Amino acid sequence: MMIYTIRASRPDEWRAQRTLRLEALKDPAGSVAFVNTYETEEAFADEVWQQRAETQSFIAEDEVGERVANVAVLVESGEEFEEPQTHLVGVYVRPEFRGGGLAAELLGAAIEWSWELPEKVGRVRLWVHEDNHRAQAFYTRLGFVRTGRTMPFPLDESRTEYEMVLERP
Repeated sequence: MMIYTIRASRPDEWRAQRTLRLEALKDPAGSVAFVNTYETEEAFADEVWQQRAETQSFIAEDEVGERVANVAVLVESGEEFEEPQTHLVGVYVRPEFRGGGLAAELLGAAIEWSWELPEKVGRVRLWVHEDNHRAQAFYTRLGFVRTGRTMPFPLDESRTEYEMVLERP
């Protein structure tokens, strides 16, 4: 049985965030999970990683304190949105930690945080690649549904991403 702790990440942990993100981009599943490449992000300056670490993220750490999973939560509000919402990005679980419920707990923390925001977030959304069937099934089990909105996948515009949302209970 794998033991892990889920908690909010801190901005001063940007180096650990960088390490896990670059590992995620090398993962074979990353080709349909992320909208950037290892080569692009590996070249980012430290300042970019430090700015990214300012975004609210939730991580899972193993029993020795090493990061094994991550999700970032972007708060979206303003004129372009009907109501405040959050947007989950950068979902990643190391392969050896997959299939045991960690991803559900991790996203559960991000979703719960979203519902507690003072902005009264009405929904949580994410985008998922058309070929990422495992992720689509997982998000559906969590209660996410497709909205009907699509967009071209940034790394291959002949492919499609689907928007999925979870409405506030």
